[in-house]
Amino acid sequence: MIYLVYCAAVLHRISYSNVAVMRGTANRMKNRMRQFSDVYPKMQEISMYVEKMHNFLSIEPKIVSTAMKPLPEKPAEIELRNVSFGYNEKDGYILNNISMKIDPYSKIAIVGYNGAGKTTLIKLIMRLYDPNEGEIFLDGVNIKEYDVEEYRRKIGMVFQDFKIFAATVKENVLLDFAEKGKDEDVLNAIEKSGFSERLETLEQGLETNLTTEFEENGVNLSGGEGQKLAVTRVFYKDANLIILDEPSSALDPIAEYHLNHSMLTAAENKSVVFISHRLSTTRIADSIYMLEKGRIIEEGSHTELLELKGKYAEMWRVQAGQYLA
Repeated sequence: MIYLVYCAAVLHRISYSNVAVMRGTANRMKNRMRQFSDVYPKMQEISMYVEKMHNFLSIEPKIVSTAMKPLPEKPAEIELRNVSFGYNEKDGYILNNISMKIDPYSKIAIVGYNGAGKTTLIKLIMRLYDPNEGEIFLDGVNIKEYDVEEYRRKIGMVFQDFKIFAATVKENVLLDFAEKGKDEDVLNAIEKSGFSERLETLEQGLETNLTTEFEENGVNLSGGEGQKLAVTRVFYKDANLIILDEPSSALDPIAEYHLNHSMLTAAENKSVVFISHRLSTTRIADSIYMLEKGRIIEEGSHTELLELKGKYAEMWRVQAGQYLA
């Protein structure tokens, strides 16, 4: 500003009106530079998130369909033959030489301590990964020969880390637009999962908005209620195989008892595989597989494994002792 006044008053190179114009231009330029200095670091930060999103969207699925054999209409035998798998070479195999059969309409329990490979085994059955060694068969046909999307569509799954979305109860069951499903079918699935009692307390019923993320008057479910709603999704889906990863971990013992029995009654015409740390749940299974360090170390019914007096019996005594002491 001093230089501009000097040029106008002493050197007479510019007029006083030009001084005012140039002063305003300099201020605007200074403000723009300040804004740029604030925005540029934010642009760099945002670009990292954009890059991650771009990389995610550009991922090509590694599990693809190589054949399109028709899937069985009804539950069929699933067999694992000498299956081994590891996520990477550094950590080695998570599962080692697993062989097992899941008969049609049977109820199978997979138990074991943390890190035994239970969830990994389920992911292989769902064909989220392919085994490094061995094969998996459905109705005597390698699952790689089925269309992968159709194959997965015949499996109903509830993982331990399920999500309740900021949507209506009905949309949370359908996981799709509400108009694509019939209320009658949704209510039938809710009845089977044991969520109907909670639904009756909701004024808007199936149209009740869950969570307060988008709706101030939204309803937040407890852990056990959310788990029942997640199980409802499986009952609504027309699946031949139901897989439940710790289906009752957030429930109290009484609610767990009712869920297990209603679940087996509702799934009597389906095959069921469930992972559980609570051995009170495994008693109702037709067959139990005990995993340890990626291997099946024991197999049989609840009674047979107790008579074996192995690792399963030891785990049972530890858990039962908490109630008998």
